[in-house]
Amino acid sequence: MTQPPFAAKHTTMADSVRDGAPDEAIIDGAVIDDHVAAAYNLLLEQPGLDLQQFAERLSCTEAAVRAILNRLTDLALLNHTQSEHGGLVAVSPLAAMQSLLAREQAALNQRQEFLQQSADTFSSILSAYGGMTGRGDSDRLAQQLTDLPTVRLRLQELAMSAKEEVLSFSPGPRNPSATRAASRPLDLSALSRGVRMKTIYLDTIAFDPEGLKYAQEMVKAGAEIRTCAALPMRMIVIDSATAVLPRSPDNDTDGAVIIRQESMVAALVALFESHWNQGRALPEPDAEPTGWNASERAVLRLLATGAKDDAVARQLGTSVRTVRRTIGVMMTRAGASSRFTFGVYAALQDWL
Repeated sequence: MTQPPFAAKHTTMADSVRDGAPDEAIIDGAVIDDHVAAAYNLLLEQPGLDLQQFAERLSCTEAAVRAILNRLTDLALLNHTQSEHGGLVAVSPLAAMQSLLAREQAALNQRQEFLQQSADTFSSILSAYGGMTGRGDSDRLAQQLTDLPTVRLRLQELAMSAKEEVLSFSPGPRNPSATRAASRPLDLSALSRGVRMKTIYLDTIAFDPEGLKYAQEMVKAGAEIRTCAALPMRMIVIDSATAVLPRSPDNDTDGAVIIRQESMVAALVALFESHWNQGRALPEPDAEPTGWNASERAVLRLLATGAKDDAVARQLGTSVRTVRRTIGVMMTRAGASSRFTFGVYAALQDWL
């Protein structure tokens, strides 16, 4: 007697598709793919098999059969119809490929439409948020300045409007003489009004006599200056309310962005303070640090010969730990951030 369709016993093969999802989760995808071709051929040759027979022919579990049938459906190789064979009909590979491509093309079109809408939305946001160059836009949260003359003019206005504090990162390349000449009256004017000025330079300012001289002049006028080994970008923050950043972190001549959004400015202030707390005092090349004792001078002379810490300790009859502590104290007093910088300071100032 011919075995009745699976539908006559329990459920149709079509009902088995997408049924038992928890079992599918534990089926090895590689195993499923290995059985897909065999399952497809089996559907063509013996369309009336029930689920158990299908599993027996493929030598796998019924849960695996469900997963295989689902895979065939995903590939558009299986059609759900009401038929004497349990509602599943194998579709020709060519028709399946056309159907699959049409489905994927529709999904791609939908995705492209979403991306285009997103791009249009962001374009509108950017137009509203930035791209302004006129001074009439001072109430906006952000403003882009695309040419250097406009940047210099706006920086002048901001410097003259400062009431409480100006924070700035001043990384390399070092400011040319023309820039320092333009900055000097603005900085001195702000300091004369009681505005607190805090600036962080790179440690390498020690190798720039003109830059170092300018920084020392500002310190004498009341500015606070420290140095760090590295800085993220050039930046100025006025009264914790307005920040000026380069449009391109790697190109100071590519214009600037003025930011007034409160949380963004607060984050930039926090960034400045974290570097300030790690910074070091500006070196004083015109004045030898006072208080060098005989042992400190001996350490300096030995270091200048290229001696290592252990060699210095042996020659001075002390411990390596004491030598390193002495060097650390001298570096701190000299405002040097590294031994190399300290050595340069010592050579320049004839401390040896």
